[in-house]
Amino acid sequence: MPQNDDIPQLIRKANRLNTQFRHDSAIVCLTKAYSLAKKNNDQLSIANINRLKGYTFLKEHQYDSAHNYLDKALKQAKSTGNDTILANAELNLGWVLQQTGRNDSSLYYYRDALNTYRSIADTAGMAGAYNYLAVYYKFSGDYDKGLENALHANYIYRKSDNLERYVNSLIQLGNIYEKLNDNDTALACYENAYRLSIENDLARYIVSSSVNIAVIHYKRGKKLKENNELLKAEEEFNLTKTYYQKAIDFDEKIQNKSMLTLLYSNFSLLYRRMGDDSAAMESAKKAIRIAEEINDVGARLRALNNLGICYKKLEDYPKAEACYLEGLALAKKLNHLEELGKITNNLANIYELQGDYRKALEYSRQETAFKDSLFNEKKQKLVEKHKTDYEILHLKDLNRMKELDKQRIRAERNVMIWISVFVVVTLMGLLLFFRMRARKNRIIAEHRIQKLEDEKKLMAAQAVLVGQEKERERIAQELHDGIGVLLSTASIHFSSVESKTDKETGEMLKKANKLLKEASKEVRQISHNMMPGVLSKFGLKEAVEDLFEEVEEAGIIEVEQEIVYGDERLHENMEIMIYRIIQEMLNNTLKYAKATKISFYMTRSSEEIKINFADDGIGFDEDKLPHGKNLGISGIRSRVEYLGGTIELKSEPGSGTRYSITIPVRQKAG
Repeated sequence: MPQNDDIPQLIRKANRLNTQFRHDSAIVCLTKAYSLAKKNNDQLSIANINRLKGYTFLKEHQYDSAHNYLDKALKQAKSTGNDTILANAELNLGWVLQQTGRNDSSLYYYRDALNTYRSIADTAGMAGAYNYLAVYYKFSGDYDKGLENALHANYIYRKSDNLERYVNSLIQLGNIYEKLNDNDTALACYENAYRLSIENDLARYIVSSSVNIAVIHYKRGKKLKENNELLKAEEEFNLTKTYYQKAIDFDEKIQNKSMLTLLYSNFSLLYRRMGDDSAAMESAKKAIRIAEEINDVGARLRALNNLGICYKKLEDYPKAEACYLEGLALAKKLNHLEELGKITNNLANIYELQGDYRKALEYSRQETAFKDSLFNEKKQKLVEKHKTDYEILHLKDLNRMKELDKQRIRAERNVMIWISVFVVVTLMGLLLFFRMRARKNRIIAEHRIQKLEDEKKLMAAQAVLVGQEKERERIAQELHDGIGVLLSTASIHFSSVESKTDKETGEMLKKANKLLKEASKEVRQISHNMMPGVLSKFGLKEAVEDLFEEVEEAGIIEVEQEIVYGDERLHENMEIMIYRIIQEMLNNTLKYAKATKISFYMTRSSEEIKINFADDGIGFDEDKLPHGKNLGISGIRSRVEYLGGTIELKSEPGSGTRYSITIPVRQKAG
């Protein structure tokens, strides 16, 4: 009968198999280990094995299975109180969510994992979390934050004994410098990673660093060629080929065939762009052969498309047609709409070049159908995203408007009270003036003092209202940067002392540390609720530009926009309401208009803001709108009226919709 000691051995074996890309065998080992742990009711091992299973499925890109096991591991780690397994599960789960498009949730798990690693002073874990955050920000386009986190990870790994992680962090750092167009620094990072990989026989990172070095040399060669420096360009292209070949040689050494298909496919594309058609065809054929061996349909599809383009360039149309038809069958099998659109377009071109216009028309129609399906799929995703975002923000706006209404009513009531007091005092003064002429001078003096105090109180009340938003922002910043940092620091000190005291004191410190963590979390939540969002950080102009750029990048609607807007900011409440007006108009167009084009113009003068928004959609009769749609337009009107502006809405069925809005400018107080 197996003993408990077999569980660690099976886990070590599974980890070793994962590094060899033998993920199926790793799952078999972990399943055996799980059975032993279950039999012995070893809850800690069960949590760790589920985490490792999730990680293995993640490596295999089986994200549903990975999510299932990692979620189990996370809950089990919390119940057993093991922070290391908890943080590892959070990190892996964040990556699963990022790969499946749930970026906001993935960022939450990355940050939570980083905080957990900090609480247990696990520097290696912190470096891993920084690395994941760097990847997240890189793919989100926030390269400055990506660089900041990548530098943190690189610094920790450089101080540690884990050479592989350090080499990986160098490659990650190079990727971000490349995104920042600092190719010289990126190349230095890649070459350092390549040197260390060669010296220590790290075949996996030799491949990765070689490919990245090749890409940098290709970019340089392309730029030199554009500047007509042909000899230097040829040198850079030769270096590109050299490093790509090194990557292939080392990949064949470790027999990572999945990576080999990608390398040969990229090599084919590279040769084609450099004009070496025979080498491009040879690389594409190798990619196809390896993809068939490992049954990688996606890689085979890409390579077939590459090979077809090569045959087309050489005017061997029958062979190009055969490649495209085989690729079309694979794309249909994968239901890959984007590839289907590309391949049917290529087939239409081939048949047109061969003079078979009937087939060219047939595939051209298929291309249109696939592109329409892709368009509708993207549009639906964008609509759902905007719908969710808008519903959340609309609810926040309603609560904010209610609070503002309450403040306005209180202010008006206070003004009426003070006016009433003023009237009463004045009447009493007049009465006393006629009844006590002898005391006239003293009464007038008292009356003036009272009037000045009343005016001072009125001004103070107005200052409170005007400065309220600034005070919230200041308090939120102090909570985050002051108390939040102090609580986190105190928590780290408590954690470091726990293991150095006796058991009873350690338990007390552990409870105190837990309370500190909860307090820190509460402070962050309060700070988040009080701190203004993207508008207070970037301003109305940048927020509106981002809104329309997101729609335009999705490729579902053409956007024509012009914003003439100075650098001076409006009051935060006013900027929020104007942004919601624009967002609601855009949301109505995306959800209901079936439009293909949006025109948006916003200008600001010293006295007013003018907004013109138009789409070429199906239009509507406002009086006949259903209740839900009418509420959206009512929301736009109510906000414009609240800001003291005017709105003109023109729409008829079949004639699109046009909004013309004018809002008076209110300067920021203080």
